[in-house]
Amino acid sequence: MSSGFSLGIRALLSLIPVVLAAATPTASAASFIQNPSFEANYNPDFPHYGPIDLWAGGSGVNEGAGPFHNTGIQIPDQGRAGFMQASSTLRQSISGLTAGGIYCLQFYYDARNCCGGTVDLITRFGGTQVDRIANVRPTPTLANHPFYYFRSVIITAAVETAELEFATVTIGDATAVLDAISLTPCAANSVTVANPSFEASGTISGSGTLVPGQKLAGWEIGGAGLVGINANGQGFADNGIPRDQDHVVFLQGASSISQVLNGLVAGTSYELSFAYNQRAFDMSHLRVTAGSEVVFDADITDVGGPDPYHTFSGRFEAHDVTATITFEQTVPDMVVLLDDIRVQGSTRPPLPCLGIEPTAAELAPGMSVTATATVPAELTAGKPATIVLRTPNPAVVELVGAAPDGTLQLDYGVGDTVKTFTARAVNGGTIRVEILESAGLCTENDLQVTVHSSLVRNSSFESSAVPPGIGYGSILAWSTTGGAGLNSGNGPFHDNGSIPDRAQVAFIQGEGSLSQQIVSLVPGYNYRLQFFYNARNCCGGSIDLHVSFDGKALADITGVTPVGAGSYHFHSVDFTPSVTEGLLVFRSTAAGDASVLLDAVNIVQRESAEIVIQNSSFEGTGIPSGVGYIQPGQFGGWTASGGGYGVNLDRVGPFTDNGDAPDQELVGFLQGAVAISQDVSGFEVGQTYTLSFAVNARNCCSPPPTHFMVTLGGQTLADEDIAPAGGSTPYSKREIRFVADSTAAPLNFSHRPPAGDYTLLLDEIRICRGDCRTPPRLSIRLESNPFPLVRISWPSTATGFILQSAESLLETWDEVFQLVQMEGDEFVVYDDPSLALRAFYRLTSAP
Repeated sequence: MSSGFSLGIRALLSLIPVVLAAATPTASAASFIQNPSFEANYNPDFPHYGPIDLWAGGSGVNEGAGPFHNTGIQIPDQGRAGFMQASSTLRQSISGLTAGGIYCLQFYYDARNCCGGTVDLITRFGGTQVDRIANVRPTPTLANHPFYYFRSVIITAAVETAELEFATVTIGDATAVLDAISLTPCAANSVTVANPSFEASGTISGSGTLVPGQKLAGWEIGGAGLVGINANGQGFADNGIPRDQDHVVFLQGASSISQVLNGLVAGTSYELSFAYNQRAFDMSHLRVTAGSEVVFDADITDVGGPDPYHTFSGRFEAHDVTATITFEQTVPDMVVLLDDIRVQGSTRPPLPCLGIEPTAAELAPGMSVTATATVPAELTAGKPATIVLRTPNPAVVELVGAAPDGTLQLDYGVGDTVKTFTARAVNGGTIRVEILESAGLCTENDLQVTVHSSLVRNSSFESSAVPPGIGYGSILAWSTTGGAGLNSGNGPFHDNGSIPDRAQVAFIQGEGSLSQQIVSLVPGYNYRLQFFYNARNCCGGSIDLHVSFDGKALADITGVTPVGAGSYHFHSVDFTPSVTEGLLVFRSTAAGDASVLLDAVNIVQRESAEIVIQNSSFEGTGIPSGVGYIQPGQFGGWTASGGGYGVNLDRVGPFTDNGDAPDQELVGFLQGAVAISQDVSGFEVGQTYTLSFAVNARNCCSPPPTHFMVTLGGQTLADEDIAPAGGSTPYSKREIRFVADSTAAPLNFSHRPPAGDYTLLLDEIRICRGDCRTPPRLSIRLESNPFPLVRISWPSTATGFILQSAESLLETWDEVFQLVQMEGDEFVVYDDPSLALRAFYRLTSAP
């Protein structure tokens, strides 16, 4: 029948209301997931941060231009994808499930090809983790195909309503991108069909037709006709009830959809089933093939009214491990509707994933870690296999024995299951060893190596999760003996006091030890070891804590007592090493069942006479996850209030995006209006002291400068603007004299920015006795306009100095009484060389 005849009949019947009423479908089961393809909302303002309709969390939505979606990569479904920057979650409540029912959760994912960070993608359903994808890599770098990765996870619904949650765990600045999320009923013996019920697109506005260039998740579109998605009762889906949820695909005119099935067993028969219908009063024809076999080839009739879609089940034989299924409508202008496509039969059981152990290491430059890569015995039972690894940055970590391009090939002979490889630390930074070739195995973990210039690694015990149970287990970067492990705020060994830094502490139960090799010390220099400690408030025993370095005792703390509701005990001890490296040991001795707790261990180089400041270079906080925020957690030694605060690796960022910090590798940051303070004691009233600190500002996201204040008790020591140092220029150093008016006072650093997004950076905070300021360098030049003058200048930040001159270094230094002028950011003196014989100039502290 011609299309003209069909349209004429439709026009005639449109005049008969009763017939139309009979043909109107009733409501079908609603889609489980709303806005699954993130098409419902979009913030046009770059970079397109914003809420995501019908989801909680997430960071925003991107189109093809990105920047979080990688330009040049095909968005899997329609024109938009959701993104999750840094460690975050994306959640939606799913209702209408069948308790005990088996479902296939499917989604497409990618990682932003930017910024040096890494991201893991975790999926939870009903609060239970059902999937974890380690170290998601951008598709352009690891796969020669311009599209996202695909994931299908079988889950069982425990109740009728459950929360679906995607969570990202990041190091540095990293972003995961998601698209085309669907949930469909499936069976345990199902062959994976991507987007089988066409729910991954959601409802497409207008006619539902996909525009040229847009993809339909999981399917390749062919033919000259149109393809799109309709919800039940919308557009072409004008009759019948779909079998699964409420969306169907339509094929209008000579058009087709196809996809490749994987995991088949050659020579095995499979059952292909689907639901189908046509637009009311059309005369469409549907042809279905699986590989070279025709499974279905027939004219279609519409079911009409509220009747269920037709269903079909047929069989085909697989001739290879893959087969292409194709659905084709062949009559011009006619429309066929499809839903709930399933393939059932035997599939190759998935092999266990490639096993990497350990999965993380924290090293100092020059140190190495040896890891094992284990493959399942089934993989190499009859043939050899090859695994290829690569370090993304050999300047940070190199693989021993790797090729010049950084790749390392592990060859497994027949029957081999375990190979080892060694990663050697070179310079500061973090990398994750990439698995370029996995021999077809899934990969759920890899090796992450962090190279520290901090003297103490994993100083706050946050780099690895609390082991299961009550917390016994290994601690990254530390060696343990006895009953040692980690606890979070819910104990049981941490059962009193407030955790000093962030969220985790180390514990030793009974007699045992924690130890770490400390490197890069300068023999003869004075160092200051600091740590927080406590005792478990349980079980009736007593415990002592002994601390040593290189076999020499540093502290013996007897009878450690629980702090109760207060802060942990704090201890600071100076030592002068005679070696460049040695073993730092915390050892406990106990009577009965007692436990000691430790946190925020750090070592800084300080002079013995300096006032003790807790966590003065922020090295006791350790490397945080994501972009570095630690709020609302504690900031070892400091009390923080206000906006965002935490630590960043120097020159890694994202807040430490410029300048060169002076002390080790961690820098404290205060984003927005934030203040940090701590009580400092040990002053002598009336004595002069010098406060020094390194300060900088983030080179982003509002025009400089920003503003900060420093107070000690009632004294204001600094109240000034600060601009980014830029590039790798050293942080600005402030040295401020003051006279103590009490034996103890709160030291407060407060960031007071103008309107906008500003961040203050701090490092190496010190207080020494006396005037310890470093005289600034003088700039001296001879000027002759209009008559000879010597121009002597120094930075305006160096206040409280006087200029002196002498005829020789052995003569008496006399003050230069010429007028001190301010020119830009300099103090300037113009001296007349004819007034005296002045060969040398210097700055000295004003009395």
